[in-house]
Amino acid sequence: MSFSTPAEAGPSRLPAFRDTQQAGQEMIEIPSTGLQFFEYRRRLFLAGLPLPTQPPNGVIPPTYLVPAHPPDPLPALQPARVTSTAVKKLEDILREEGSEELQENWDAGVSRIARSLHDGKKLITGLRLGLVIKILKASWIQDGLWPKDELGRPVKPPNSPIVEGVELFPEESTSRPEEEQKKIPKRT
Repeated sequence: MSFSTPAEAGPSRLPAFRDTQQAGQEMIEIPSTGLQFFEYRRRLFLAGLPLPTQPPNGVIPPTYLVPAHPPDPLPALQPARVTSTAVKKLEDILREEGSEELQENWDAGVSRIARSLHDGKKLITGLRLGLVIKILKASWIQDGLWPKDELGRPVKPPNSPIVEGVELFPEESTSRPEEEQKKIPKRT
């Protein structure tokens, strides 16, 4: 891998972005590897913009010239309301924390869905990712693949490490318009 001079990254290759750049948008240089570059790529992904690609000559620049203010993320999609009674039943079974560890829940239908997921079958009704994760965890516990403590209970996974200077979920730190409306006192 070789390095050359700084290059423009990400949306700077788009014509509309070049117009804003020429209009005097502040640009900064970031390294082409590491946490800053990862965070920049994540911001582009969340905004629905193209990611930086390797130059055609295969030479990776040591730094990229990027906008000082990253693009705003796209608005979050609202989850679809569950209309299937089977999915509602499954969500009710696995609603409580630790419910995936219980044998009674496994026997109440979680096993059938887990088997379908493991066999690669297409489900009739889509499931939320959080529900799929609980189903997979339940199957790993049943198969003995999930680690257990000295009392035989499933172990809680460790928390993700905190990386200084990197805010992993910046969109959560900004309040949503609905929350702002709740905070504003009504005049009487």
